[in-house]
Amino acid sequence: MNGMTATYSPDDNKLRLYSMTRLDSETYTRVKTAGFKWAPKQDLFVAPMWTPAREDLLLELCEEIGDEDTSLVDRAEQRAERFEDYSDRRAGDSQKATAHVKSIADGIPFGQPILVGHHSEKHARKHAEQIENGMRKAVKMWDQAKYWTSRAAGALSHAKYKERPDVRARRIKTIEADKRKQERTRKEAEKFLKAYTDPEARGVTLKDGRELLPALLVTWEGGLSHEDTRRLEDGELDFETALEMATAAKRRVIEWCNRWISHYDNRLSYERAMLDEAGGTKADQTKPEKGGACKCWATGRGRGCWSKIVKVNKVSVTVLDNWGNGGRDFTRTMPFDKLSALMSAGQVEQARAEGRILGEDDRSLIISEDAPAKAPTPAAPEAMPAEIQAMKDSLKAGVQTVAVDQLFPTPPGIAAYMVELAEIEPGMDVLEPSAGTGNLIGAMGGSMFDHNPERGSVTAVEINQKLAARLETEFPLTAVHCADFLEWTGEQFDRIIANPPFVNGADIKHIRHAFGMLKPGGRLISLCANGPRQREEFKNIADLWETLPEGSFQEQGTGVSVALVVLRA
Repeated sequence: MNGMTATYSPDDNKLRLYSMTRLDSETYTRVKTAGFKWAPKQDLFVAPMWTPAREDLLLELCEEIGDEDTSLVDRAEQRAERFEDYSDRRAGDSQKATAHVKSIADGIPFGQPILVGHHSEKHARKHAEQIENGMRKAVKMWDQAKYWTSRAAGALSHAKYKERPDVRARRIKTIEADKRKQERTRKEAEKFLKAYTDPEARGVTLKDGRELLPALLVTWEGGLSHEDTRRLEDGELDFETALEMATAAKRRVIEWCNRWISHYDNRLSYERAMLDEAGGTKADQTKPEKGGACKCWATGRGRGCWSKIVKVNKVSVTVLDNWGNGGRDFTRTMPFDKLSALMSAGQVEQARAEGRILGEDDRSLIISEDAPAKAPTPAAPEAMPAEIQAMKDSLKAGVQTVAVDQLFPTPPGIAAYMVELAEIEPGMDVLEPSAGTGNLIGAMGGSMFDHNPERGSVTAVEINQKLAARLETEFPLTAVHCADFLEWTGEQFDRIIANPPFVNGADIKHIRHAFGMLKPGGRLISLCANGPRQREEFKNIADLWETLPEGSFQEQGTGVSVALVVLRA
């Protein structure tokens, strides 16, 4: 069929079908039924192994089957590149999910509950759900990135492993065993076929009086199906027709076996040639000898350990082993292709003469090596980023929201404006009463202060224990007091910046109490409700009275009209 080509690779024993156009439905069904699978990244159909039926289908579609251009390692490298690309994509997805979580959490440390006012609890719980989903995605994408990285390394490692001489030698043994199985099947079919086609067999009878050919036809190996066997026994199928059917079946079996045997012969020729090119196994390079030594899986794990060879067999050696429980030594048979290193008897004697044998018993030798090969240090697994680990730990308990009464955090823009009006200088003592989430402390740059009186200080007062604990965590240089500000008596301050509660005129009480804590020349910058009582109380004595734009606290869950007042002591 035009536009279609087929290839076979002895490296992996797979058939591949390439098509320049989309297969029609009938051809696609035949290809899928034959066991071919579509590989989208390679843009081809591939069968997991060669079979005569699949070869016949490809010959029908393409007229010939060519050699695959790429080797097993080449394909593994291409596969590893795809896996690395998958890994990079998942790592990028993890970073995006992490950034999204940060944008929603707005600086809240992982593992801490989200503290909100009762008015915005529903909105906050929705945010909590978004944060938790984002954290799960970030962790999942990071895990998938590491998975694809390990898959890439595994693809290359597996391809190189299959090319190792000892692995190839064992593969040759497997192919030889499969070939012998087909030869046995063919031999059995030839016996039946000889009986079916031999004219003299028609008159032969068995000891029990039955005729030979009818008796053979009803056996399991006779060549008839179960249904045809039943029909023959019931007289529904005549003997001559049954004999023709069985004869044709045996000829098909022989032809099928011949194709498999021919295929195995070709594979063996290829594998043996590749093994010879690689120099053969360790046993091919150094012939095993009695009195020599070898390394195998039964050898001790210490440096320089070798097992003594007590007998050399046709395809294996015999070594001594011990369970290590005080019992006697016993023998183990090790195939040549399971030996990782060999020393001849002469080499062992030379090592003994040179004084390089450091220890010896009936089973093993410890031979000093002039330049012992150091095992490559395995690469340390990439540590999980701190952010991902924090998310993973937080997910164990889930993202929590805690409602706090009368909590209306100061919007960042307004907080920055209030700090600008305060004109804070190093060395000043600053207070934020009813600090809440500490937005005003963050806006004033709390890191520039500490508890050194010469450099000034920042003090926060908050009645809610959870909010106070959060302030201590986020602003370690701030002196945090968990108390009701209206009952708290502290020191005098150069600057006081406040966003007090508004309920029932509480803002008026807070501003009065805060004003009494100002040092001479000190300044109080506070928000308050833009109501008649507040204007009557503060507007005439304020350095500044500014009505904030409508909706300034819309995102905080309230549409109350807010004013900003600046008072000077």
